[in-house]
Amino acid sequence: MMTFKPSFVLVIFSIVISMVFIMSDASESPAEIYWKTKVGNIHMPKSLRISLQPGSNDRTVKLNPHYKLPTIDEHPAIDDCIFFWGKEVNNSQIPRDGRAVYFTNDESFTVGKKLKLHFKNIDNKAKFLPLPVSKSLPIASDKLQEVLNILSVNPKSILAQDIEITMKKCEEKGVKGENRYCATSLEAMVDYVTLILNSGKNKLKVLATKEDNGVFMEYKIEKIHKLEGDDNHNMVCHKLGNPYVVFFCHNVKNTHIYEVSLVGANGNQTKAVAVCHKDTSHWNPRHYAFELLKTKPGGKPVCHFLSADAIAFLPN
Repeated sequence: MMTFKPSFVLVIFSIVISMVFIMSDASESPAEIYWKTKVGNIHMPKSLRISLQPGSNDRTVKLNPHYKLPTIDEHPAIDDCIFFWGKEVNNSQIPRDGRAVYFTNDESFTVGKKLKLHFKNIDNKAKFLPLPVSKSLPIASDKLQEVLNILSVNPKSILAQDIEITMKKCEEKGVKGENRYCATSLEAMVDYVTLILNSGKNKLKVLATKEDNGVFMEYKIEKIHKLEGDDNHNMVCHKLGNPYVVFFCHNVKNTHIYEVSLVGANGNQTKAVAVCHKDTSHWNPRHYAFELLKTKPGGKPVCHFLSADAIAFLPN
């Protein structure tokens, strides 16, 4: 029986992707076209753009040559679930250098305030899987072995551990009233965001924190702009540390989103997206934020900046 090496399959997919690029706009992939169709002519954040670029990296996965692409519906079903947020944190994990991982929005979040921050560059260069594969790939820990077989991943490898961690992250319970979803394609993410936010084309605002050379230093807040809109009507998608792209998207009630202008100690100016959670009454009492801020559920609002690989969506 003739067999094919995973690398052969990867080459075939690369050729197909290249042909699609040539046949469509010279600079646009099918996913980018889908983005424009659903979201409009809005700038795509870097974390999404690099996830769409053809190519691989040293943490790539390869399709099993015996895996047959299934025939599935155009759009997967999406369930709105209610979870309870927050794992317990080990005190040894809390940074002792004074950095503002979490902060409150009273004296800590005002113009002129100085905070020690770390806006690291995007180092997760994982790519989206081919769309037919991503649509059918389960994100469930009880299907782990099936996924590892499809992607030709050694069950004892670090890649397998990362995939399992991602699956369990997607299965975690969140806070009461939270909508959450793990998307393995740009199309699935856009469909989910527009569904939850009830937004059609050209009705979304898309924000992301800028990279700032990955330097940990003190920043001064120069301007804070609260984004208008319903505080219960926004969505944040985080790129998880997985060998293939998975975005964890969620929205939480009573959440404010801000665009913040900052200047670093080195004189460089940058912009970041900040999120403030006004209602923490349903959070785990041992949540990371409470350990840092020495507070408890239902206390002061908890704020944090988004990393450069996260994306905030809200109605325009």
